[in-house]
Amino acid sequence: MHVCIPSKGRPTTSAYKLLQAASIPFTTFVEPQDAAAYKAAAVPNLQVLPDNDQGIAYVRNYILDWARQTSNDWIWMMDDDVSGFGTAKAGKTIKGDATVLQQVHQRVAPHRFPVNGINYCQYAWSYSTKPKRFTVNKRPAEVCTLLYVPKITWQYRARLNLKEDRDFCMQAVQNSDGIIIDLFSWFNCPGVGTNAGGLQTLYRQQRDHEAAAKLAAEWAPFTKLVKKKDRVDCKLDIAGLAKSLGRQVK
Repeated sequence: MHVCIPSKGRPTTSAYKLLQAASIPFTTFVEPQDAAAYKAAAVPNLQVLPDNDQGIAYVRNYILDWARQTSNDWIWMMDDDVSGFGTAKAGKTIKGDATVLQQVHQRVAPHRFPVNGINYCQYAWSYSTKPKRFTVNKRPAEVCTLLYVPKITWQYRARLNLKEDRDFCMQAVQNSDGIIIDLFSWFNCPGVGTNAGGLQTLYRQQRDHEAAAKLAAEWAPFTKLVKKKDRVDCKLDIAGLAKSLGRQVK
């Protein structure tokens, strides 16, 4: 199991330190234009991409190819602004460390699903009051996504950048077993588009609104555009798609 962190314009990122503390192997993927700044900030285990400003789908596909070339069958694709991990039990969140990633890997690995994920911290506590820890083909995996690379035959699609991870999940259902989510394990991160660097400029330009509309059109009728305060998002009916294809849903 290896953790891959795509990072752009955030040389002060500290997400990798969570992995260092738990002795989990990781690589941070950066653009050539950022490499000097990340090296100056002493960010370890850097992999420099071939080109600048090609978009997040390009980076994620590069990471998938890198994983194949380096024989890393299981990789976590983790955002560079993740700030913590933990679990939830009986309606309470319990702060933990990055070994949560190892524990989730151990639980889901026997099932060999191509896409696996964990919950947002702010949601995990409510699910932990219920007996069901795992869902299959009901929710997307994002921010911290565990991929079983040998089963992945599709790519992240650049025309759906900013929603490329959710599109990737829908493709997982369409082309393979789909998605497992551990509802009791969690990560913590800033709100969408609130953290400097990364893709913040595109979010400020409301380009995610365009991406949501494209995603909705791509996967209709299993989508719905919804208003979230000052954002427009695309709600996915992953279960509906899975059922239409005869995939398991639970």
